[in-house]
Amino acid sequence: MLILGFDTTSPEGGVALYRDSESLGDVHADGTANYSVALFEMTDRLLAKACVRLEHVDVFAAATGPGSFTGIRVGLAAAQGWAKAFGRPVLGVSVLEAMVDAAQPQSGAALPLLDARRGEFYGALFRRGSAQETTGKRSAAEFALSGDGFAASAARIASLVTELMEGGNPAVEIIVRERDQAALELVSHLASPVKLTTVPGFLAGAIAGVALRAARDGQLQQPEELDAWYIRRSDAEMNWRG
Repeated sequence: MLILGFDTTSPEGGVALYRDSESLGDVHADGTANYSVALFEMTDRLLAKACVRLEHVDVFAAATGPGSFTGIRVGLAAAQGWAKAFGRPVLGVSVLEAMVDAAQPQSGAALPLLDARRGEFYGALFRRGSAQETTGKRSAAEFALSGDGFAASAARIASLVTELMEGGNPAVEIIVRERDQAALELVSHLASPVKLTTVPGFLAGAIAGVALRAARDGQLQQPEELDAWYIRRSDAEMNWRG
């Protein structure tokens, strides 16, 4: 099974091509995050290098967010367009889920965190166990999303970690991207001792890995089922409503 995974949610995004669990190559974004052009250029370069044509791809897996609103829309539109053109299934994978997949936590719970700007952080709690024990949403390996994603201040994150550590819950592993300085600094100032795992900012390979498991479990989506996971409304929407 050929899987094209891509992440357009941040300047550290890019595309990755896999045949099942075998990497056929990847292309990293140049940091400008102008994905309306760059996504298609990167995909063309990757497919040419692997001697694969776009119509050979069996599954298109795209990051759904959180992250750049424009980037998310570009990635989902590309996945939908390609999937409809070639009659293929798709999968939307949240960046937080991809971080859990890349980290492969050893603890009973995982808390991936991303700098959301404005003094806030995106996060979501993932627990080890069956989907029936949590929300029923697909996740990395043995982990499933517990509750909803959130955008919260550093103080609220610290409070949440303390609550988790003191509430008889299994050990919590916090997951942060390597160059996310704000999130790394937040974790360094937490009063509660936690395990920190860093993962690369480039997550296209992890997104493809999640898609492979979803395909084997019969959990792929139709193009019209793709949906963004913004967590926090855009500045334009908040200003308009405000």
